[in-house]
Amino acid sequence: MSFNTDISTKLENSRNSLRKIARHDDTEFSKQSILNDMEKFVKMVNVMDETVLVPSRLMNLPQEGDDDPFSMFSMLNDLKTELLWSAGDAEEHVERGRRVSDLSDTESDASSAAGDSGIEGEDERESAARAAAACRRHLRGLRRSLRQLTAAAAHLTRSYQEEVGAPV
Repeated sequence: MSFNTDISTKLENSRNSLRKIARHDDTEFSKQSILNDMEKFVKMVNVMDETVLVPSRLMNLPQEGDDDPFSMFSMLNDLKTELLWSAGDAEEHVERGRRVSDLSDTESDASSAAGDSGIEGEDERESAARAAAACRRHLRGLRRSLRQLTAAAAHLTRSYQEEVGAPV
C-alpha cells in the first residue's frame, strides 16, 4: 500500500468516526481518547439544543461573568458545527493569491515536520519529534478546552431547565 493511500484511508476512517459522533452512533475508541472528549462535547451540545426550545428565554437568565447565556448558547453551537463540519473557511483570507489560515503556527509546525524547519543540519527525525511534541501539547489543550466547553453546555442546560421549571 502506498504512503498516500495509507494517509487517505486513515483520513477517511477519522471522518467516519466524526460522523458517528454527529449521529450519536456507538463509537469504538478509548475513554482517554480526544475523540471521546469530542463525542461528549457534541452530545452535550445536542442535549442543550434539545432542551433549550426557546433560545430567547436565555436572555432572562442571570449573566455570569462576561458571557451572557444566549451568547454562550450560540458560541457552543457554532463550535460544534465547526468541529464537525470544519466551517473554518470563513476564518481564512487570501494573501498574494493563496489562502492563508489563521492557524499559521499549526501550518508552520506541519511544514517543520516535512523538513522545512529553517535550521540547517536538522534532520527529519528531529523535525518530526518537534512536530509530534507540538501536536501533543495542542491535543492536551484541546482536551482541556473541550471538557470546559462540555461543562459550560451542561451548566447552561441546567440553568435553562431551572428557569422554565423543567425537571433537572
